Amino acid sequence: MKATLLALALALGAAVSAVPAPALAHIHIGDCGVHSDYSLAIKPDRLVFTRSRGTPSEVVIADGTLRIDGSLVATNSADERRLRDAERDVRSLVPEVKAIAREAIAIAFSAVGQVAAAFASDGDAARASAERIARVGREIDRKIADTESFQHWQDADLDRLVESTVETLVPEIVGNVTAQALKVAFTGDEAAAAELEARAAGIEKSVDRAVAKQSAELEGRALALCPRLRALGEMESDLELRLADGSRLDLVRVY
Repeated sequence: MKATLLALALALGAAVSAVPAPALAHIHIGDCGVHSDYSLAIKPDRLVFTRSRGTPSEVVIADGTLRIDGSLVATNSADERRLRDAERDVRSLVPEVKAIAREAIAIAFSAVGQVAAAFASDGDAARASAERIARVGREIDRKIADTESFQHWQDADLDRLVESTVETLVPEIVGNVTAQALKVAFTGDEAAAAELEARAAGIEKSVDRAVAKQSAELEGRALALCPRLRALGEMESDLELRLADGSRLDLVRVY
């Protein structure tokens, strides 16, 4: 019985550490049939696209103008309008992408909080754990709200940030479950052991269901932004300007 309960404690801890992966249903640009080699920084007066390999290495769009690696590119009035429209569309996407990411963070930390509260040693410990988890969640939420940089238009950095943070909370949760498991195992109380196992299994299933449902809703919202992302790639194909080597601007590729 002791071995079973300890295994359950460790399994529950592993489940908690994995919560962010399904919960983070913010936008994956690849899911939209769009690819970019560039990182994007959104400044108050310009969009800055950069990459470490290849040329151009920096592309700046600002109020209808285009700079390639520091040099201003000549544009006609039609291209100026297209560039302004592209900048406006990118800026309009940012609040929605951030909102999706912040809701994903809330889902992940709510799930962790449920598990922590369910196995806290007492009411005071449960409240302290909830406050600590909420504080960490608020810190990550603030980082998302304040960010102006979208590295490679992907969310791997955000996944790693949440996962590394949650991993610091896992030992506490596993410790609480293990302590209760050991207490029950050494007393030989079969009813208490069965109740603990059922509670652990129940909370894991409950969290999984909640995360799956909410994540699916967020994924739908994220995918709804895809047409607007693809429109950015299509805008590039409409530009009449050419780079110094005669090639087209290639910030976003639609496939």
